[in-house]
Amino acid sequence: MTGSKVTRSQVALGPLTINNTRAGQLSLAAGVLLVVLIVALAAYGGVRLFDNTDDSPLNAPSEPGTTRSASRAAALPPTTDTVSQILPGRSSMDAQEYPWAGTPEVRTSAAGSGLCRAAPECERNATAAGAVEFGRGENEGENRAEFLVLAFPDAAAAHRTYIDIVQDYEEADRGFGNFRKVALERRGEESQGFDEYGTDAKSNPAPLNVNRMLIFRQGAFIGVAHQMDDPTEQRGTRILSLSAMLANRIAKTDAGKTP
Repeated sequence: MTGSKVTRSQVALGPLTINNTRAGQLSLAAGVLLVVLIVALAAYGGVRLFDNTDDSPLNAPSEPGTTRSASRAAALPPTTDTVSQILPGRSSMDAQEYPWAGTPEVRTSAAGSGLCRAAPECERNATAAGAVEFGRGENEGENRAEFLVLAFPDAAAAHRTYIDIVQDYEEADRGFGNFRKVALERRGEESQGFDEYGTDAKSNPAPLNVNRMLIFRQGAFIGVAHQMDDPTEQRGTRILSLSAMLANRIAKTDAGKTP
């Protein structure tokens, strides 16, 4: 306010002169307040409130895995070492229900896997694949459990593979049983359950539900929990605990933690 001066009857702010009356004093106060507001807005960037040029939608859809919260740790790398860590070990399984534990098989490719037979993305881009099986001896009733894990470079590739695998099972008739979609508890970011109807020729030639599996995707990983040849009354529900355990291990991996 260079050049301002006050006389008995007038107040001068540069070229602006205001009569020093009650009305003039009110005008002066309003003018000073306006100047302060303008300076404050300029200093703190408030003028951007009137000039928002970002017209992109707030909830624009994106491919799976294209964004990740800055506060969230990166997933463990999609390698054979990571897949080996995801696969359940002997200590993760009930030794009474599954006294036999197989040796995990882990490869750097999923090529040739029956799971990927109708999923080109799986054949080409899977960076690691692993499987392990648990069960009983032949004379004790099979009651087998199988776990499979596939790793991909990113979540988008895993998503495309998941879609192809699920579609393949929906259409499959593999000669020894028919697969049918079944509603199971959701695992991961997307999942689908299937029943396989076979026959128990020894006691009952009628179709029996002996196999049940859940396929799911979390981040750049696909997991499959498979309950097979379960002769007990729990054959319809045992898959829930098996899939929950595998999903928890994959979720830790996707959050950058060791399962």
